[in-house]
Amino acid sequence: MKTWITWIVAMLAVLSTWAQAGSLKVVTDKEQILIGEQIEMTVELRGASADSFRLPSIGDTLRKEIEVLSRTEPDTSYEGANLEQKVLRQSYTITSFDSGYFPVKPLVGYINSQPVASNAFLVGVQTLKIDTAKGIADIKDIEQVPFAWQEWLQETWHWFVLAMAAAGLITWLVLYLSKEKTAAAPEVVIPSRPAHEIALERIVLLREEELWQKGKIKTYYSELTDILREFIEHRFAIPALEQTTDEIVSSMARYPDFSEEERLSVKRLLFLADLVKFAKEKPVGQENETHLATVESFVQSFVPTPESPEKAASHV
Repeated sequence: MKTWITWIVAMLAVLSTWAQAGSLKVVTDKEQILIGEQIEMTVELRGASADSFRLPSIGDTLRKEIEVLSRTEPDTSYEGANLEQKVLRQSYTITSFDSGYFPVKPLVGYINSQPVASNAFLVGVQTLKIDTAKGIADIKDIEQVPFAWQEWLQETWHWFVLAMAAAGLITWLVLYLSKEKTAAAPEVVIPSRPAHEIALERIVLLREEELWQKGKIKTYYSELTDILREFIEHRFAIPALEQTTDEIVSSMARYPDFSEEERLSVKRLLFLADLVKFAKEKPVGQENETHLATVESFVQSFVPTPESPEKAASHV
């Protein structure tokens, strides 16, 4: 009985010593390759489950002739009935572009800060054998790849979207500018009655309403400038009802019918009306009647008379 117990204790001691010692092994899927081919290399570090591990530090090369192309993340697993063994693995893809046989020195890992060396291994790299009797030829014939619409769209869809957006923007600009151009030249409808008759009638009615006397300054100047704008539009075919003050004055400057004094008079009145409507300007007393008289005088100056046939007859 004692003999069996002694034997079991001895075996456990051996196993414990083996587990604690640990091992580092390097395995490759092939020993020889053609130049430029790849080798899968696995580094495996074994030890006790409670040990601390550190795999070999491998850079971009194993030696100057052997390059490391890629590597996986380290993977940890446990083995044994009681998971008493820990295994740490990491895989690498290596290659070489030099022909020859290249021995790789043992790699060094660490278990509990103690170095553990791996096995050395040999990488053989061969070049293609060239049959000089056949001359130089391509390694492989050129293959015709069918056009793939899906791949083309995946690579160029953003250019397609930009082209569609640009086409849409150009179309919108053309339509918008065409609309603006049409709106910039509204049709002027000339009434059947003379423009001065309509304007003078409206002036009489405005004077009788006594709007400014009742404190309705904005309404008064809105009516007054409307009479002036309507007269200019119907008498001279200038779209004054649709234009701003500056646009009306600019249009008048192109007509020989208006004197400089008449243009300035219209400009001052329209500008004052804008101030009344938008800047709360409040002309007082006789000033309001003076502006009405100015419009009346302006209209009267274009009433046809035998003494001024040219000025009266133009642009009717």
